[in-house]
Amino acid sequence: MPTLALAALLVVSLTAVATAHAQPAASRAAAPSPRPPPHPVWGEATPTIARLPNGLTLITVRRDTPGILAYYTLVRVGSRDEVEAGHTGFAHLFEHMMFRGTERFPEAVYERTIQSLGADNNAYTTNDYTCYTVTGPSSALARIVELEADRFQHLRYDEQQFRTETGAVLGEYNKSASSPDLLLEETLMQMAFTRHTYGHTTLGYLRDVRAMPEYFAYSQAFFRRFYTPDASSIVIVGDVEPAAALRLVTAQYGGWTGRRDQPRIPVEPQPTAGSTRTIAWEGPTPPRALIGYRTPSFDGGFSGASARDRTGRAAALRETAALQIVHAMAFSTSAPLYQRLVVDERKLLALRSFASSTMSRDPGLFVIDATSAEGTDLSEVVATIQARLNAIASGRASAERIRGVQSNLRYARILGLETPDDVADLIANTLAIGGDLARLDEFLAALDAVTPEDVARTATRYLVESRRSVVILRPGPPPQPTRTPESAQ
Repeated sequence: MPTLALAALLVVSLTAVATAHAQPAASRAAAPSPRPPPHPVWGEATPTIARLPNGLTLITVRRDTPGILAYYTLVRVGSRDEVEAGHTGFAHLFEHMMFRGTERFPEAVYERTIQSLGADNNAYTTNDYTCYTVTGPSSALARIVELEADRFQHLRYDEQQFRTETGAVLGEYNKSASSPDLLLEETLMQMAFTRHTYGHTTLGYLRDVRAMPEYFAYSQAFFRRFYTPDASSIVIVGDVEPAAALRLVTAQYGGWTGRRDQPRIPVEPQPTAGSTRTIAWEGPTPPRALIGYRTPSFDGGFSGASARDRTGRAAALRETAALQIVHAMAFSTSAPLYQRLVVDERKLLALRSFASSTMSRDPGLFVIDATSAEGTDLSEVVATIQARLNAIASGRASAERIRGVQSNLRYARILGLETPDDVADLIANTLAIGGDLARLDEFLAALDAVTPEDVARTATRYLVESRRSVVILRPGPPPQPTRTPESAQ
């Protein structure tokens, strides 16, 4: 029996022969069809996707980076999964614990080996996932696979090592808390999410971080629950041969077992009224406003292949694309609002918006950060921002402007893929929030298809005061709270 690839080739060949015999002789001599244009992201190299029997996914992408590759391990666990009271921050803690080594490769041996290969390694944690990165020479791929497979299957640490690392995590929290950024973020997230686990940051509540040293046994259970092959994907980009990579990964990861725990994530009710809170920062700082609008998830949570799922997912992706267009139209440095508030009137020292904040597994936030100049009334700035969003919602944005933003967003994404790390990071993010690499093509198609009516309708639906949370930070002594915020308990 021929292989599937050969069978497909035979079908194509037989179809071509049958078609040729059915056409006049003159037609048979016609020029061959032109080659399809390169993929806007992958170019000529289509990603190769393989799934091991244990559920582990391997994606390889060949790029013209002689001698260099990126090796990313995505684990689909983030602060979103921290549903048990008193245990926030554990997804971030494991970003640290995963560097503690194994019996075969203790921490110092692991790090020394990575350095001897001329490789660089790191990790980061988000609401929705944790990602571990290695960038190094392609000649060292077999050794990299061996090292990474060992620590993901056989992580080992004792209670003293655990306590040491929880102390480092507390130090990281305290360092972050020395800036008003963390207080602003914590306050906004708690206002916007009263049930969902997006209500706490990846660092976790301070009271939970302080209590972490006492949860050694819980940490080991956390590793078994979430660090499983079916929750993980390996992404290799650069100078790599997909077939050879698959052989290495199968040999080293094939014995990995386990099934991911599926915690019940609380559903956040739809917002019905906006809210504003003023907080104080002890120490010198310019006043700031952090504004968040509740927005839908990246793809609406439609993960199936049914007609209903496909239709719902396409509509959700179109809303996400429309929101990213609004981000660029209203808050890029060339936007009229930015030029007015920052450049001309100098009411603000900075005005930022985070397009990535709309890319989340569950309904998230469209976030705007305004830093005021001396004498500026931030409540007026918030009103000005809302007026601009209302204007977009009313359909006053020109079709030409929207088309220009669409083109800019599409090509900025492509031009941003300069290195293997850039591509690997995009793939990891897409898999984490969309569950399937096909979501990238679907999102790009949605971005191209957005109309001025889509932009207006999406802004009208989501960027309104009833879905808005505002935190205003001012310098000065903190007011006496009526209750202690969760983050300070």
